[in-house]
Amino acid sequence: MDLELNDEQRWLSEAVDTLLAREQENVWARLVEFGALSVGGDEGLGAVELCLISRALGAHLAPVPYIGSAAVRFAGADLGDDAVAIAALEPGASWAAPPAGTALEPVNGGHVISGRKTAVEHADAVERLAVIAAASHGPVLAVVDAGAPGVARLPQPAFDPTAPMYAVELEDVPVLSAVLGGDAIRRLETIGALLAAAEAVGAAGRMLDDACAYASERRQFGRRIASFQALRHLLADMYVRHASSWSSVLYAAAALDEDADEAPRAVSVAKAYVSRAAREVAHDAIQVFGGIAVTAEHPAHRYLRRIIVRERQFGDAAHHERALGRALAAAAVPERAVPTRGAVHEPVS
Repeated sequence: MDLELNDEQRWLSEAVDTLLAREQENVWARLVEFGALSVGGDEGLGAVELCLISRALGAHLAPVPYIGSAAVRFAGADLGDDAVAIAALEPGASWAAPPAGTALEPVNGGHVISGRKTAVEHADAVERLAVIAAASHGPVLAVVDAGAPGVARLPQPAFDPTAPMYAVELEDVPVLSAVLGGDAIRRLETIGALLAAAEAVGAAGRMLDDACAYASERRQFGRRIASFQALRHLLADMYVRHASSWSSVLYAAAALDEDADEAPRAVSVAKAYVSRAAREVAHDAIQVFGGIAVTAEHPAHRYLRRIIVRERQFGDAAHHERALGRALAAAAVPERAVPTRGAVHEPVS
């Protein structure tokens, strides 16, 4: 498995970073025009390219519904240029819980969905909602019109204001496109976890860069603080955590693109590692900045907020560590069954 970025991937990374640095308005429209939603197929973006884009979005704290829009397309849905939000979590439930409170029902040759979802990111800014619901044959992924009658989007308190969250209530909402089965849900959850990790890596990387720049300029006792041995050790540890975080994401993305058997486990390893390492980088960066970092004007807390939000999405570190443990136990004792949701899944064709 080759983990070196090729010329096209490096160009993509640089181009997206330049676009986000220059654009202050209409960021989502520019990303769509750029082709950030051209996912899959021979000419489309793969997991590595999607992670490069997500990393750049995290570094610039871009307030766009990219993870949901890209993940649903990676799962197999054809949605054109429409923005999509993922409605997966139910009130009081974890990422491992099945969608017991949201149901898909057949009506007049089609289907409707009723239920309630929580923590639906950017629900007010998208054209479509990708809803995980219970059906007679198991969980399904169905797409509905976000503005359809029967859909209520209620704002919720958001830890990161640039990633607004909503509760979504659905009452007999017609399903727009074909209902996708369990394989699509597993693929959605796998790439969603990886893109969330990639975005956290991008936010942590920006904090590391800012901390290094600040340490090289800030003077104390007549010397730049970057010359203090304790601080240099701290910055070195931050660099190692950040570099290893990105390596784990890149390896998992390459494994997904190659449809390797270990791809789902590699994603769980990456998500679990990044969930802790990115937060540690952010906390250490705040220590480098000192008192200025706790002010509302300094951007450090904004990056920390984005990292914490991405840490929780699609399962936190403990969620994925438990999933890995169950998978290892099942491999050691073949007769033990591994739950189909909230665990490390077999690769999807």
